Amino acid sequence: MQIYHVKHPSTGDLSGAPEARWPQDYLLVAIMEQAHLDTQQALEWAFEQTQNIEQSWTANAGVIAIVPRLRSTSPGDVVALDDGNLYRCAMTGWQHLGTTWAAKQESARAPHRQRG
Repeated sequence: MQIYHVKHPSTGDLSGAPEARWPQDYLLVAIMEQAHLDTQQALEWAFEQTQNIEQSWTANAGVIAIVPRLRSTSPGDVVALDDGNLYRCAMTGWQHLGTTWAAKQESARAPHRQRG
């Protein structure tokens, strides 16, 4: 899975600034192995592993940081799961944004089953 941070974070609705636009307002900051985790587990793990608590999260095992010295994952940031589904971190929980273009293309190329 991939972790994207908003390039220029703001307080969004509180400041009157527009919400970040996907993907142009985002920067890929990390890649992580999703393995066998389901959607909720993967989102929680991605969030937990990209928090600066006792050390920079870039030192956490299983996290490949793309850019050094990063802030913690926060509301507004996006996680792209291995299945192509995108989720934006909200104040509580996650907002499903749809699927990536690549996932939609792969789905379109997949052979369709006929219903019998």
